[in-house]
Amino acid sequence: MKRGHRFFSLARRVLLLATLVLLFGGCVGGATVRVESGVDRFIDLVGGRVELREPLQVPAGKARVFLQHGKVRSGFDFYVPHCSFEIRSVDHDGVTIAADTFGITRVTHEITEVVQLDRVRFASLASADVDAGGISQRFEGYHFSLNSARQPEVMRMSCFGLHAQPGDLWPPTLREIGATLGDIARLYPPGG
Repeated sequence: MKRGHRFFSLARRVLLLATLVLLFGGCVGGATVRVESGVDRFIDLVGGRVELREPLQVPAGKARVFLQHGKVRSGFDFYVPHCSFEIRSVDHDGVTIAADTFGITRVTHEITEVVQLDRVRFASLASADVDAGGISQRFEGYHFSLNSARQPEVMRMSCFGLHAQPGDLWPPTLREIGATLGDIARLYPPGG
């Protein structure tokens, strides 16, 4: 009888684990993007495209270039939505991302934590509230994995909302992403 009870308990655990894997596995495929604030309309941008209308210069030793208010920035204002185009390497003397059309192969949702200790900032994936004696705030946004046969070194475009406390976080809307990119780049849904 004890042996049968152990088997049943093990079978329940395996079933629970399999259920969790299936539930969380469904979340890995991609994220949808809110069209505009206060509207419960979301769009799946996988299969869409990003049209980069002018070249972007990635500085030597860096992996990304920031955009805000439709302009290239060397840094960015934490309290305004921002986007960045990212390449796969930092081992270079400067890279130009040429004007091109990139297919969107995946969209992932992310919350990034920034902990500020005096004047030093540390960024990491947020998994819990961490208070290391400094200010702990986060960015919420999206990574758009990009694909171009002409420029395989271009990895993704990332767009994040305002720097805020966990209860005040919101990812940028499609409209805010468009304003952030300005005339430099355009984001098109599948078929658009």
